[in-house]
Amino acid sequence: MRKTALAIAAALIAALLVPGTGATAAAPAQATVAAAGINATNKAYLARAAKSLGGADAATGKLRDGTLWRSHRDGIVVYSNKRRALTVRNAVAQAWADTGWENGRFGYPTGEQYKSGSDTRQTFSGGIIGVRLNGTSYWLPKAPKLPDFTVSGAGWGHGVGMSQYGARAMAAEGKSATSILQYYYNPAKVTPSKTAASGDIRVQLLKSSTASLTVSGGRMRVTDPRSGKTYTATAGSTLTLSRSGSQLSYVLKTPAGYDAVPRDLNKDGVRDAKPAPQANKAAGKLRITWEGTRAWPSANRATISVPKANAESSAPGLYRHGALEAGLLDDQVNLVTSLRLNDEYLYGLAEVPSSWPSAVLQAQAIAGRTYAMRKVNRLKASCDCNVTDEVQDQKFTGWKKENEQPGYGAKWKTAVNATVSRNTAGVPTAGKVVMYAGRLAETVYSSSTGGATRNSEDVWGGAGQPYLRSRADSWSLKKSANNPYKSWTQRTSQREMAKVFGLSDVVSVKFTRAKDLTIATATARSSSGAGKTLKGNTFRGSASGVGAHSAWISGIKASVVAPTATAINARNFCTTTVKPGGNISTAAAKARDGAVICLSSGTHKPNNVVLRPRQTLVGQTRSNTRLNGTISVATKKSGKLHRIGTARIPAKAPTALACATGSQCNTAQVLFANGAQLTRVSSKSKVKAGTYWVDHKNRAIFTGKASSSKNKYTMASLTRALTLGTWSRMGNVNVVGYANPSNTGAVSLRGAHSTLFTSRVAVNHGIGVQSNGPSTSIINSIVRLNGQAGISASGGKNSVVRGTEISKNGWAGFRPATFTGGIAASNKATVKVSASRILENRGAGTRGVRTKNGAKVSVGTSTVRGNK
Repeated sequence: MRKTALAIAAALIAALLVPGTGATAAAPAQATVAAAGINATNKAYLARAAKSLGGADAATGKLRDGTLWRSHRDGIVVYSNKRRALTVRNAVAQAWADTGWENGRFGYPTGEQYKSGSDTRQTFSGGIIGVRLNGTSYWLPKAPKLPDFTVSGAGWGHGVGMSQYGARAMAAEGKSATSILQYYYNPAKVTPSKTAASGDIRVQLLKSSTASLTVSGGRMRVTDPRSGKTYTATAGSTLTLSRSGSQLSYVLKTPAGYDAVPRDLNKDGVRDAKPAPQANKAAGKLRITWEGTRAWPSANRATISVPKANAESSAPGLYRHGALEAGLLDDQVNLVTSLRLNDEYLYGLAEVPSSWPSAVLQAQAIAGRTYAMRKVNRLKASCDCNVTDEVQDQKFTGWKKENEQPGYGAKWKTAVNATVSRNTAGVPTAGKVVMYAGRLAETVYSSSTGGATRNSEDVWGGAGQPYLRSRADSWSLKKSANNPYKSWTQRTSQREMAKVFGLSDVVSVKFTRAKDLTIATATARSSSGAGKTLKGNTFRGSASGVGAHSAWISGIKASVVAPTATAINARNFCTTTVKPGGNISTAAAKARDGAVICLSSGTHKPNNVVLRPRQTLVGQTRSNTRLNGTISVATKKSGKLHRIGTARIPAKAPTALACATGSQCNTAQVLFANGAQLTRVSSKSKVKAGTYWVDHKNRAIFTGKASSSKNKYTMASLTRALTLGTWSRMGNVNVVGYANPSNTGAVSLRGAHSTLFTSRVAVNHGIGVQSNGPSTSIINSIVRLNGQAGISASGGKNSVVRGTEISKNGWAGFRPATFTGGIAASNKATVKVSASRILENRGAGTRGVRTKNGAKVSVGTSTVRGNK
């Protein structure tokens, strides 16, 4: 719908009457449980949880205040004889773990988890923990207040073509109608047109289940062309129309209530003194004319009033010129008037106030004529008309416009006449129009802009018209325009804004502007940190957007500054911090269950550290926090080569997996020079710089370059970096250079729900990650270049590998029956792999996965390539 100078009040009222409420899903209220009944209630809850959560998978533990917790496949249950049992499911539990469990700022859960849009949230005593669908987590204050919004801007309407208030300012400064039109529709020109100079246009006035027409100031005729019958009624008579089956039914009454249509006599042969009006059926469409028109010349100048016509007014529509046609359309009464386009139609065109300067009135008349003339040869089936009387086309109010008092209607009529040429009989011979390239221009227009008109294709798409280009429009904002929409504000509720963006809630909206100063994009941010961007037209539109008065939006302000989601990063909840050279084992032993132990960036050398239940060990990033299992070794000159002697090399290259803890279990050793892994060769004669050969007979390594202050050798030596207990987590680290014995891992996920995240486990002698506990997780990590399997699983159920690269593992050459390849599982272990990459692993076949003894590994939505 166009918004023009006289079509704005109703739309503004509608936009301001929409109530708004908050959009955030509320956390379920806790049920109050009497203290005496807590134990019984919890017992029943635990029994249900054992079934719904997949059964207990670890021994019961205690939180700091003595509250018990029980681990299940799908989450944990916390309860005590003073605390109602609640479930914290896995995704939220992992986020809670990163905050330090009950030791951190969030304390204990106070309600069950709930949905907020697509997010999962749970309320704790210290705030809300949320998890998105992609697994990222965040926290919010316990009860964030969500804002409503004030949208501010300038202008009204679509802004293509002529700006009516801009035209008013131009006219006030002496510009002619031609200058106004040729500015806004440049390079189109204003020129007289003789096309359909005296032709009629069909205008739909009403489409309704019923209709009525009353004549004043003269008589009315009702003609049924098909039956050839015509009935004449005196001034004050009323024609009522309705549908009867498939025909149009009508009743014509005199002012006294008599039936103006002749009828047969009553059964007794006597007419009633005042018979009831008789319903008649039309054979087709009815034609209605009245005195004083071209259809019925007369000294009397009658008008027809039609209740419910002119929809934006509660008063009936009033019409002086033309003739009416009444028929049925879509089972409704359809009223269409036919009147002369060049003057009679334009006399009733109510698009600008008649009090405005004559130049802008003439410009509006020319633009309105051009618009209508483009439509006059096309009959729309939806209305059986060329144009409607509403702003979908142009606002037509008939005699009301032409007869405006005091004298304004005459002023408008004078302006229309100034754009028409007539013959001596007063019949129009030509009317001014806007033309481009020999054709009528599409003279769309709207109330005003915010400083520039718009390209037509930016509003409606399709090919742009050369004369509907963006033009500077400072006129709309000038004082002489008296534009009430030079600036405006409107309120959009939280609920409405969330609906517009399809988010659970909205805490802020930012926007960009195009060259024509209109809104180009709008980007909302939710309390969870989720964002969504809409095109400007979508955001500001009335169908799916905020219904802004125009596209010239200059501000979108939140009523309150609502807190946005804060990403949960375990490093923000450190219980203690260990610097390089510090003792991680001591720090873990001293810290309570549930503590977050942070590692400073640099190289740490832990060996067989054991994390207690629910402890988290986190580095800064996996690129700058290194867990290094190597020892320094030096060379001695030995002929042309350099020899490293060490008792860690077995005296004989083993052919079976039989070795003591801490010893190497195959012919390959992991040797580094300045931290870079060297390449092993198969004989002493092939050794050169950057390579090495293992001499089992002499329990030595030969390499091609001497050690020095600039060339430092290290060798994988320490047995294992870390063993994780129940619900323990380790992340943001690079685990490298461990010489763990056969069938053990550089990192061991031993406890239920133990997790490795965002880490790199690479270039270790044996297994990279040993995942033997139930419901363990390896998430968003890299497991690469480990001598045995990248990941092994033995006995543990429901383990998860997600978003992880498992590549080039199994290089040590063990027999395929052992833990080799990318993933090796045994003893009824179950592992689910998703969104991962299993690439170029050795010793497990083309899938890179080896299973035995009833183990199952399912691989979905992952890349599997180059395995042998």
